[in-house]
Amino acid sequence: MSASREFPALLTLILLTLGGTAQAADEQSSDHDVMHRQPIPSRTPKKAATTHAPAPVRKAEEIHVRTETLSGGVTNTTPGGGLMPVQTVPRMQSGVTRDYIAKQSPTTNTLNLLQMSPGAVVANSDPLGLADHTSITVRGLDQTEIGLVFEGMPAGDPIYGIADTSEWADTENIGRVDLAQGSSDIAAPVYNAGGGQITETLLDPSHKAGALLSLSGGTHATNKDFLRLDSGEIGHSGVRAFMSGSYTRNNNWRGPGTNRRYHVDSKVVKEWGADNRASAVFTWNTIDESPTRYLSLAQWKKYGKSYNYSGEYTPGSTTYYRLYQYKRSSMMISAPSHFTLAKGLTADIAPYYQWMSGSVPSGTTLTPGSLYLGNQSAGTVSFPTLYNGKAVAAAIAGSNSFNTGFSGHFTLKTGINTLKVGYWYSNLTKNSLYDYSPVSAAGDIINNNIRTQNGSILATKNFHMMQQVNGFFIEDGLSLLNHRLDLTAGFKAVLLARSGTNNIPGATYRWGTNSAVPLPRFEASYKIDKNNQIFIDAVTNFHAPMSDVPYYDAFSVSTGKISTAGKTDLKNEYSISEEIGYRHTGLINASIGFFNYNFTNRQISTSVYVDGALTTNLINAGGQTTRGAQVEISLRPWHHLSPYVSGQYLHATIDNNLAVGNDLLPTKGKSAVLTPKFSASAGISYDDGQFFGNVFFNYVDSQYSTFMNDESIPAYKTANMTLGYRMKTYHFIHRPTIQLNLVNLGDSNYLSSAYTVRTNAKTTKGIYGTSVAGTAPSYYLGGGFAAVTSITLGF
Repeated sequence: MSASREFPALLTLILLTLGGTAQAADEQSSDHDVMHRQPIPSRTPKKAATTHAPAPVRKAEEIHVRTETLSGGVTNTTPGGGLMPVQTVPRMQSGVTRDYIAKQSPTTNTLNLLQMSPGAVVANSDPLGLADHTSITVRGLDQTEIGLVFEGMPAGDPIYGIADTSEWADTENIGRVDLAQGSSDIAAPVYNAGGGQITETLLDPSHKAGALLSLSGGTHATNKDFLRLDSGEIGHSGVRAFMSGSYTRNNNWRGPGTNRRYHVDSKVVKEWGADNRASAVFTWNTIDESPTRYLSLAQWKKYGKSYNYSGEYTPGSTTYYRLYQYKRSSMMISAPSHFTLAKGLTADIAPYYQWMSGSVPSGTTLTPGSLYLGNQSAGTVSFPTLYNGKAVAAAIAGSNSFNTGFSGHFTLKTGINTLKVGYWYSNLTKNSLYDYSPVSAAGDIINNNIRTQNGSILATKNFHMMQQVNGFFIEDGLSLLNHRLDLTAGFKAVLLARSGTNNIPGATYRWGTNSAVPLPRFEASYKIDKNNQIFIDAVTNFHAPMSDVPYYDAFSVSTGKISTAGKTDLKNEYSISEEIGYRHTGLINASIGFFNYNFTNRQISTSVYVDGALTTNLINAGGQTTRGAQVEISLRPWHHLSPYVSGQYLHATIDNNLAVGNDLLPTKGKSAVLTPKFSASAGISYDDGQFFGNVFFNYVDSQYSTFMNDESIPAYKTANMTLGYRMKTYHFIHRPTIQLNLVNLGDSNYLSSAYTVRTNAKTTKGIYGTSVAGTAPSYYLGGGFAAVTSITLGF
């Protein structure tokens, strides 16, 4: 472990004062799982055989089933080693519980936890999960198409749809994560869930006072210090709480740079009466990150892992790693609560608040005397240093956003009928400034804005955006045939209003747009018996443009000419999806499903650099048809073993030719981008309460990165392993645990996903004869090998 720890002295002092509170932190158990163990028959001494004795009367056997919670909240009850909790919802859904989460690297994040689930392809640029540059596709739909819900509130970037799951919660506090692959809960506060929904909940505070300490260290100078304090039930009030803090640090696994993360989680719960529960959740995160360099296919083949930013500054160069190091902070507060109002009538509410702020710099060069602010000349601008008539500068994409909202619904159960009526309101304000800062002769970013001759900040973007969402839904369900057949029909209407102002000279100052989208749905489920279920669902979804950039006029900083005209007629993506599935639960658990999607105005988000600044752009790919099948099979813990396997077949095609300039590329019938035909996961877990371990394997087929299918990501394979040992409780130290996580065992050198998707990589002739120049896509390089050892102590 790294010697550069910033918390140990404080942690040691706190733990010494907690010595007498004992026995607590890890007594949480999953509310979703039930321990299934084979009863051990009692043994009594045999009596001597008597030829004339009557047959003995046997008493009814009493079976006592006990669920033991081990360190880290592990119960060893979830099939597949925590990868296949029992699901009953009438849609395809997978999940992970503490039985799996607790055995992963403590540095990992939510998206990594889902990489074994069918249909999920997780793209890493960092083996330890610390970087925000982790993405996911589900059935070929990227993270901007997935509804993200954390403790009842929408999570991730509310405009760009980026998950940023490393900011949500520490792994030690995550209780459960569910992935609905094809549809979302009608009550979820999301409007972009064509690709499904990720739902994360934290562990509840312990009923007993105590603490949990975890210290980790590993390759790439990695260390993480984590401490959680549980209050236990405060008096007899029914209130209990926890608060945790962590510090994580590591060096980049390739290239120069150090990453630091500071994080706080807190949760308060009060339960009373008949099914009443109120909770409040607070998370805060700050990250200081040095991103790794993206690369083209040709660069990967030539340089592999050695294509990195420079560790030392060369005058005039823009590849110095410190020119790309960014800082970002976020805070999330929610209060999901459930109340019983009367017999059969309940209410669920979740007010929330989210704040995000950060700046992402990128190295670029500016030419004095040829600079413009909008369509106005910047005049004479001075720089600290010039090289060959150009000045190195940092193009900084900065923003801060405030998102406040409320979601809630009433549920009325009367006999065989269940009626839900709900409402969601969200109010978002975002400010963005894409400006420039000078760079010193040593390569340091000088903390001053570059200004024009008249004192204005030199910027390419300076705008304010507001968004309001009003969502209404009604859902009615019937339970027939002695509650074996459930039929549910629902309707949701989403009213989305966006507006903004642009302070760049020459730009259209104000714009506004409104859309109203009807979203009907139907679900049906039939329980053949207590172990077998079949279901179908038909759901509609929409996806608003996940970027603010296309709405605003943009000007070239070097010519003053308009480079992109803002548009307010951007079209929403709309999709209709159907699923049919079957589930079996028992010693063997299985889930199999078939799905179909039809899209109009299919949106693809891609990242590009404009005037040196990182920007997200959209491609409207028109129509798309996606069909496929997925399967998931696991074994409930049996002789301490829990195998798991999942897989997906996917066939996604583009339904039309793609408009590029004044021509059309012949893309009709070609495969959609980032849609691997096959993906599969397999593994096995072992846990006897003392020794534990697992090994898991992932395979992802090749994926196209262009709409013309003229460049693709090669198929790849990865494997991870965990080994661990739990010691016996010693005085006030509860089950000390040592754990080793090995990530990417074979140190595979692979491209994990496309960072920038392109229309065509090679020059192509359009339908009308125009020669359309090709542009190479850029990619994430998948994280290499890493090892992390952790020691966890409960008090």
